[in-house]
Amino acid sequence: MEYRWKILTIAWFVNLSIWTGDIVMAVLGKPISQEFGIDKIYFSFLLSLPILMMVILGIPVGIIVAKIGPKKTALIGLSISFIAAILRSLSIGILDLTIYTALYGIGMAIVFPNLPKIAESSFPKEQQGLAAGIYMSGLPSGAILGLVAGSFLIHSISWREILQIYSLFLPIGAVLWLITAKDLKEGTVNMLRGLKKVAKNKFLWKVSVANLTLLITYFGATQYFPSQKQLIEYLGPLAPVLVATISVALILGLLILPKISQKFGEKRSLVLYQVIVAVLLPIFANLVLLRNPLVWLISLILGFLIGGIIPLYFAFLSYVGVERKYFGIASGIFVSVLNIGGFIAPIISEIMDSFAGMWGVAILFSISSIVGALISLLFHD
Repeated sequence: MEYRWKILTIAWFVNLSIWTGDIVMAVLGKPISQEFGIDKIYFSFLLSLPILMMVILGIPVGIIVAKIGPKKTALIGLSISFIAAILRSLSIGILDLTIYTALYGIGMAIVFPNLPKIAESSFPKEQQGLAAGIYMSGLPSGAILGLVAGSFLIHSISWREILQIYSLFLPIGAVLWLITAKDLKEGTVNMLRGLKKVAKNKFLWKVSVANLTLLITYFGATQYFPSQKQLIEYLGPLAPVLVATISVALILGLLILPKISQKFGEKRSLVLYQVIVAVLLPIFANLVLLRNPLVWLISLILGFLIGGIIPLYFAFLSYVGVERKYFGIASGIFVSVLNIGGFIAPIISEIMDSFAGMWGVAILFSISSIVGALISLLFHD
């Protein structure tokens, strides 16, 4: 197997490992809240805390990636997240749990900017959309493993044991990364000069802000709607299956649509997918409220299209015109900005829910998708 496909496979597994350990917390809310006396708002903060770490540390980590390379940086991040995962499972109070959750997020922040760097360094431009789709499919795969499998495990073992089981993926990913990844020699890197040059790249900021809107919409389709009381009451034990359905469709979109989008036009595809998603989100919410079985079909289409949007943004990231040796910094800015969307999405959805309910939140996510489409119109072809 060629190195680029080998490292891409490992990057996919690393992505799955790091996100599974984060996402599984969403199904552990009840036992953790009961044990530590945590209310819903504080637990929502805990779920957002790793994303906040990625917002804060994305740019500094990008600079480190440019300086010491993705191989060493990712190993450091995986090690931190593994230690944090074990410590989090041994927490004896709210403060412990909060600190170790933040530490896990620090590890995530150190790992994630390395993956776009590896794909950009290893693949020609015409294959970078496919490469991005493959390694980003680790995220929905992690969602299936974390949310669906975790929701079944919680009935037979403790939340602490679940966290310990999922933590084992991290050292496996670290060993595979260690024996596979190579650091390309890219010459002397002046961090301050590189940061100044990259920060002036207007196209990078457009792509990053547009992806921020996508992450808000992604949260709605993959976490907010599937966890809604009305949907759970309607579907009962089939609710976790809907989560899996959305995630599987998202993976198919990640793998199938990049090639189609390249033929149709990446910019045109990006705008079209986001407009369709914006139309479908309120329909999905309305079908849930009406208890209409068409919700299964709409969830498949939503997942598939969002899966097609994600790699397109990563593909456009490779078109920003940044020198290869400074691409880690560009990736850090990209990751930091996009995760602002992941951090604020749970907060604004809770606020909107209290005022307008599920359908109102759907409109909010729909508007976010429209904003992303409008910004995408500013991209150069």
